[in-house]
Amino acid sequence: MTPKPAWACLDMLMLSSITLREVSTNYKKMTSDDCGDVDEKEDLFHDDISRIKKADEAKLAASINHRQMLEHSFSYNDLSHFNIDAMQKQPNRYAEMNGLRADFVHLHGLSLHAIPKGTKARQKAFHARPLRRALTMSDATKEEATTKTVVVIPSIDLDKKELTRMCADIEFYEERQLFHLLMAGDPSVRIIYLTSRPVDESVVKYYLSLSHHEDIDTAHYQSNLFCDVHNMLPRVIMIHVPSTECISLSDKILRQKKLITLLQELIRSPFGGKTFEQNDDTAGMCVFTGSDSVDELSHELGIKLLEASGESLHFGTKQGSREIFAACDISHPAGTPSLEDEDLLTYGDSSEHGGKVYWAYNHRYIRSSHNLALGIARLIVRGIRPRKWVVKLNQGFSGKGNASIDLQHIQRRFAECQVGDLEEATFRLAKLIEKELATNLKCEDPKMTWLDTPGQVGFRTQIQRLGVIAEAFIEGEVPTSPSIQAVVEANDVCIVSTHEQVLAGQVYSGCRNPCNPAYRASIMEAGLKVGKFLAAHGVRGHFSVDFLASKQPESGSWDVYAVEVNLRQGGTTHPQATMALLCGGSICSDGLFRTNDGELRCYVATDCHYSENLKGCTEKSLVDALECTSSNPEARKIRWNKADRIGVVFHLFKFISTGRIGFTAIGRTVEESQTLFNDTVKFLDSFRGC
Repeated sequence: MTPKPAWACLDMLMLSSITLREVSTNYKKMTSDDCGDVDEKEDLFHDDISRIKKADEAKLAASINHRQMLEHSFSYNDLSHFNIDAMQKQPNRYAEMNGLRADFVHLHGLSLHAIPKGTKARQKAFHARPLRRALTMSDATKEEATTKTVVVIPSIDLDKKELTRMCADIEFYEERQLFHLLMAGDPSVRIIYLTSRPVDESVVKYYLSLSHHEDIDTAHYQSNLFCDVHNMLPRVIMIHVPSTECISLSDKILRQKKLITLLQELIRSPFGGKTFEQNDDTAGMCVFTGSDSVDELSHELGIKLLEASGESLHFGTKQGSREIFAACDISHPAGTPSLEDEDLLTYGDSSEHGGKVYWAYNHRYIRSSHNLALGIARLIVRGIRPRKWVVKLNQGFSGKGNASIDLQHIQRRFAECQVGDLEEATFRLAKLIEKELATNLKCEDPKMTWLDTPGQVGFRTQIQRLGVIAEAFIEGEVPTSPSIQAVVEANDVCIVSTHEQVLAGQVYSGCRNPCNPAYRASIMEAGLKVGKFLAAHGVRGHFSVDFLASKQPESGSWDVYAVEVNLRQGGTTHPQATMALLCGGSICSDGLFRTNDGELRCYVATDCHYSENLKGCTEKSLVDALECTSSNPEARKIRWNKADRIGVVFHLFKFISTGRIGFTAIGRTVEESQTLFNDTVKFLDSFRGC
C-alpha cells in the first residue's frame, strides 16, 4: 500500500456530521480483536476518508488515536506531501465551522485544541518585531503585523541528578507557562505547546476564556473552531509527550524522532497565507530555560531559540552571577569564590557524559567540601563573621539547591585564640568548617542530605558535579527580597517588572508587584547594568536579578545587595506575562505597569497556596466553581473581569489534588490586588467543589 503522509496521520479531515458516527463505529472495529489484518484495517480507514471527503457539509476534526497508528503501521515517515489544495480552492465552503465538538480531541498522546475567533474590531496583532518582544509586551512602536508560530516547550532543564530528586514536581511546573495560550487572542499567532503530561481540557478552556475579546466565552468556543481556514489547522495545538523516564521535556522530545519530524511539518505548514522560511522571525521556540538539549532541539526544528543558549548557562550560575556583579561594580555579599580564590577552582569530570561537553564540567568551580571550607575560612580570617553562611549549588530551582550553616561558635573560638601563622590558622579553621558541613548543613530541600542515599544524590556529590559558592548571610532590620525581570534583545535591555519576592526560607513561593519605591530605581539601574553585560557577551532572552534589601534601624535607609542572576524565565515571569497579555501595556520609567489606556496595574501572586479543602479535588471542579458565579458570590468577587481587566487568574492546576494551587491577583492598586488575593484565600479555604 502507498504510505500515508503525516498529515493523514494527523487526520485533519473534513467530517460531515452525517458520517461522523459511522467513522467512529469503524474506528472501534479497527481496534477489535476480530477485525482483519493490518492491510484490511488500513483499507477500511481509507474507505472512510474517501467517503468523508465527498460529504457536502464539511467539518474539521481530528480522528484516530496515535498509538493505534503505531500499532497498525500507519506511516510517519513521509512528512512532506500534505496536500491542502482542496481546502485552499474552496475556503468559503469551510468558513462556517459550527456544530461539531472538535475543540479538544486526543491523538496518541497528541491533543489538538481549537479556539474561537474574536471580532475583527478586537483582534490586536502583535507587532512585527522578535517574538520575545511580543511576549514581554514592550510594544512602544506600531509596525506592520506579521503571522507567527510560537513553539512553547516549558522544559525545566536542570542537571539530571536534580531532576531525579524532584521529577514529579518539575513536570507539574510545566503548566506554569500556560500564559502563552493568552497569545491566542491575536489571530496572527499560532501556538504549539508541548508538555510531559496532558493538560486537562478544563484548564485549557479556562485560559482561552480569559481572553480580552469580550465576545468569546465558553459556550462560543465549544461550538466554534478557531482555525486558519486557508490551512484548516487549529491555531492552538497541545501535544503531550508520554515518557516514563525522569528526564527533561526537551530530552524526551529529542528521543522521539518521529515527533520532531511532525513538529517540523507543523511549523512549516502555511499559516496566514505565508510559508515559514527557516530561521526567519516568524517562528520561535519559547522555553523556560536554555540548555544543551534545548539548543539541539532548536537546531533540529530549524527555528530561533528565544532564550539564552546552553553556551551561556555559566552566567546564570551562582558563581557566574558573582562574577557579573563584580565586573559591573554592583554591591553583593562577601563570599567565596572571590578573586583571591582562583586556586580553589577546578574543571569537572566529563566522563559521566561520555566526554561530551557539558556546561557544568566546562567551567572552573569550587568542587569539593575541602575547598569550600577553605574559601569560607579565608573570609573569617579577614574578619567576615556573619550569623550564618548561605551555601548554594551553582544550579538549582526555586532555591532548592540552597543550604545554610551556623559557624558562630567556630568564629568566636578563632577570634579568642592567639593567631600566629595566618596560613596555618586558616587551614586548621578549614578543617573544623569541613566537619561542620558534613554534620550541620541545613538544606532548603528536606529531601536533600549531605551524603548520597539509595536513589538520592547527596549535597556533597552535587558540589563535585555542579560546583558551589558560599556567601555571608545579610543581617538587618526588616530584610526583603526584591527582584527585577528583564529581556535582552541584541544591544537593547528592557526592564519588564519589579517585585518583592515572598520566600519560605530561601525557597520562592510568590511575589508582589511592584517592589518598594525606596529602592526600586536602584535595582532597576543594577538590572540594566547586568543586561548590558549579558548583551555584550552575546546573551539573549529573559533574565532576572534577585536582591536582598536590609533596612538600617538608625538611619532608615536601605542597603541593597545583588545575590543572583537567573538566566531564564522564573517564578515572576508568569504573573507579569499574564498581566501584560490580559491588560495590554508595559512598564514605565518609574517602574510601574500601565495599560495602553494609562491605567495602573499591580499584582500579588503565589505558587503554593495550600488548603485542606482542595485535597483530592480535580482541575475541572475548581474551573466549574469559578464559572458558577451565580451560586457562589465568593467566586464572583475574584473571577477575571474582562471589561475592567482586574481579577484573579489561577495556575499550577496540576497540584490541586495535593491541596495546593497558584494564582495571581491583578488590581488597579497594590491595595486592591491584596484585597483580591485575600478574597481568593477565603474562597479556596471555603471551597467545597470536590
